[in-house]
Amino acid sequence: MSPPEPLPVILVHGLRVSGAALHRIAASITDRETRCPDLPGHGTRSCETFTMDGAVDAVLDAIDDVGGRALVAGMSLGGYVAMATGARDSNAVAGLVVMCATTQPTPLLAAPFRVFGAATRFLPKEAAAISKFLTRLAVGRGVSADMEAGGLALHSIRDVVNGLAAFDALAAIGDYAGPTEFLNGAQDPFRLDERRFVAAAHDARLTVVDSASHLFPLIQPALVGRFIDDEASKLDDERAASTPPAHPVPDR
Repeated sequence: MSPPEPLPVILVHGLRVSGAALHRIAASITDRETRCPDLPGHGTRSCETFTMDGAVDAVLDAIDDVGGRALVAGMSLGGYVAMATGARDSNAVAGLVVMCATTQPTPLLAAPFRVFGAATRFLPKEAAAISKFLTRLAVGRGVSADMEAGGLALHSIRDVVNGLAAFDALAAIGDYAGPTEFLNGAQDPFRLDERRFVAAAHDARLTVVDSASHLFPLIQPALVGRFIDDEASKLDDERAASTPPAHPVPDR
């Protein structure tokens, strides 16, 4: 009996970017199918309005496209969407890798993002210029170019923030029955509640990358790709071990 096909991977992007921004991570995941869908309001779906339900639908559609079951790995906004997807359909999500998304959303934490979201609505060109300048200053032109691939979704920030502010991420991870790997940068302010998330999950581990920032998955795509590939390989091994051996049919 031949071994099962390698588990596919779905990569879920962050707040300002699109699936195209994750192309270097995807390229580092070898020998298994990998998809980077655009969420509503981003990339090829920039004309749509972002909602958490619509984002989960986008991920589940991508899972359906690769056979109905996959490892889902998301960074920042994508990490929250990944948890929401697992909560809605644990059967479709074989495992989660949640990166840079372990702060419980609250209206207070959403406030500064709402201010920036409002600015992008009233002064879109100026907000885009400021966003690009600050990003290039923080991560350099190479990573900034990756983030800008597929377009920046600044116009959707308000909708995303509104969706996240009403999202109970701790409850969502508690509703997901499968394994979860939390991967955070040591210098990421969004790791505030990481221990609460590990405690809330059914089967979780936490890895912290030394000296890494909130955007480290885009800065260190090879490291992140290997981490995700290793987690998918573990799930492959568990699936193979649980599959009963085929018995030959005796001649009649």
